[in-house]
Amino acid sequence: MLASGVVAGCAVLEPLYPGPDLPLVDSGRALALGECSACHAVGAGGGAPATGAPSFSSVAERYRNYRLDWELETISQVGHYRMPAKTLTSPEIAALAAYIRTLDSAKPSEAATPSTR
Repeated sequence: MLASGVVAGCAVLEPLYPGPDLPLVDSGRALALGECSACHAVGAGGGAPATGAPSFSSVAERYRNYRLDWELETISQVGHYRMPAKTLTSPEIAALAAYIRTLDSAKPSEAATPSTR
């Protein structure tokens, strides 16, 4: 009886670092390839076009501990430096952010956490 209570208690635990939502990531990858790849290197391997736009893997690392979805929403509304505004829906922003996050090369335990002071 005790063993079943322990097993039942473990069933409600969620993983500390859950894996990505694969359909969302796939949608984000398709969006990146179709809408962003003319200026950005959108894959993990680099190969940026000669535009000076950052690769998506560098964006993933830069926004590792920050709200990438907020940045994408701002870009959608007003653009970013030389990048013109690119209208994105909330589901597109979520999908693009999910895909970009998969390109971060750091493991969660290696990722630096911003200071709270």
